[in-house]
Amino acid sequence: MSDPDDLPPPGELRFRPGEMPPLFGDTAATLLVDDDPVVGVLLSDLLEPEGYRCTLAANGAEARARIEEHPYAMALVDVMMPGESGLELVAELLAKHRDMAVVMVTGVDDPAIAQMAIDSGAYGYLIKPFRDGDVLNTVAAAGHRRCLEIEHRARTARLERMLADQKAREAGA
Repeated sequence: MSDPDDLPPPGELRFRPGEMPPLFGDTAATLLVDDDPVVGVLLSDLLEPEGYRCTLAANGAEARARIEEHPYAMALVDVMMPGESGLELVAELLAKHRDMAVVMVTGVDDPAIAQMAIDSGAYGYLIKPFRDGDVLNTVAAAGHRRCLEIEHRARTARLERMLADQKAREAGA
């Protein structure tokens, strides 16, 4: 990440994948994790014209390998995959990559699973079959929220530095 002082004025942040200040990283980089390749291609075909650069992974192991190769701003993760739950994968990913926005994708309309996904740190929850507008709105909202959280941490760190500098000046006076 670059200089946290390079932030837009408060309240002026507008999310655009791939067009954000360097502080926010590569906001277009999107990992799609689903054991059904048709879903991955469908999501990719929907998101790429909007400015997202999508990489497909068929399972948790592939997702981990992709993340080792390149950082991702966002991941859309299937809840139920053979061998490993998407919820388990998301918990692990977010523990290591706190700035990653995650949206869960599932074919099961179960409020308990939706709540577990949100509790695990997911920014959103999409139910298959999904409508294009729902995907685009959820992904954009997740990207925007991710940037707001990064901006908030940067502004907080800046204020803490300013306060520490002020206290140091007062102690030296």
